[in-house]
Amino acid sequence: MPADNSAQADRFAIRELIDRYCYAVNERDWKVLESCYTEDGVWDVGKPLSFKLEGRKAIVEIASTKISEEDFVVQTPHATMIWLDGNKARAHSTIKEVVRSKGGADGIQILATYADDLVKVDGEWRFKVRTYRVTNIEFKAPAGDCFREWPAR
Repeated sequence: MPADNSAQADRFAIRELIDRYCYAVNERDWKVLESCYTEDGVWDVGKPLSFKLEGRKAIVEIASTKISEEDFVVQTPHATMIWLDGNKARAHSTIKEVVRSKGGADGIQILATYADDLVKVDGEWRFKVRTYRVTNIEFKAPAGDCFREWPAR
């Protein structure tokens, strides 16, 4: 495969990883979420949420617990840039995140960015470090009614 096609395939695979991560969050698919990180992956979330988790098992445990407490969490990635360096890469994505708390009385609406360090493991791209930084946050429930039902997994 020519170098241009290889780079294009890597960029597509990384973009798909970013989308798969958001799918896992949105659909509460914890096995998919776990598959997005390396074994020793890091999730570094800045102010005002401020926490850092190490190891994909710890990341999934906290994410699944917190997200399951909400009516819904929806993340949508935008404006993704990718820089390749062999079996390593960096990516930067803008994220719109909307959270509605159980019953709809509370919620959060966030504009944020993910700065990612990625590695290719056994031919698959994974997050080594996901750094999440809030640009703007509004502690406000999204308008409307929630009709989403979650199947048992």
